[in-house]
Amino acid sequence: MVILIGLPGTLALLPACSEPTRYRVLSFFFDGVPEPGQVQDAGDEVDPQAAPEPAGPSDALARRRPVFAHPPYRENSCGTCHTRFGGGLRQTPEDGLCQTCHPDIPGDLEFVHGPLAVNSCLSCHDPHASSHPAILLGEVNDVCFSCHRRNDLTKRPEHEPEQELSCTDCHGAHGGSDRYFLRRGGR
Repeated sequence: MVILIGLPGTLALLPACSEPTRYRVLSFFFDGVPEPGQVQDAGDEVDPQAAPEPAGPSDALARRRPVFAHPPYRENSCGTCHTRFGGGLRQTPEDGLCQTCHPDIPGDLEFVHGPLAVNSCLSCHDPHASSHPAILLGEVNDVCFSCHRRNDLTKRPEHEPEQELSCTDCHGAHGGSDRYFLRRGGR
C-alpha cells in the first residue's frame, strides 16, 4: 500500500530532481528510460558510427539506447500527451492527439498515405524515442515493408533490388500530388 501511495508522490516530485537522480528513479520503475545526455532531437542528424557502444551483451538498456527523441519526451513534458495523474493519453492519436502539435501534417497533400489519413501515426513512428531518424520504428524501408509487400514492388523496373535506395528517396512518406506520392525530381 505504501508503494502505491509513494510511487505517484515520487513521480510528482521528479521534475524538481537533478537529471541523474530522475534517471535513477525512473529506470528503477520503468524499462527503456534513456540515460542522461543520450537523447537528441528527432530532427538532428546523427552519425551511426558515433553512437555509443553497448556496455555488454546483457545491458538491454544500452542496446536500445535511443538517439532521436520526440521533443516533449526529451524535454520531460509528458503532460503534452499524457494526463497528469494516471499517465493515460489525453486523447488517442486516431482522435487527433498528434495534430495538436503537428497541424500542418498532412497539409494540403492531394493524396494522403493511408495510415496518416486515419491518424495512425504510431504505425510508423515511436511516440517517445528511437534510434532511427524521425523517430521511426525502424529503418525506412523496413517500416514501409511492414505493410507493403516487397515482392509486389520489386517486380517494377524502377524498384530493382540492387538499387540501394530508400523508399523515401522517391516517395513522400506522408503523401504527395500523385497517387504514388512521387517526389519532384525523383526517379
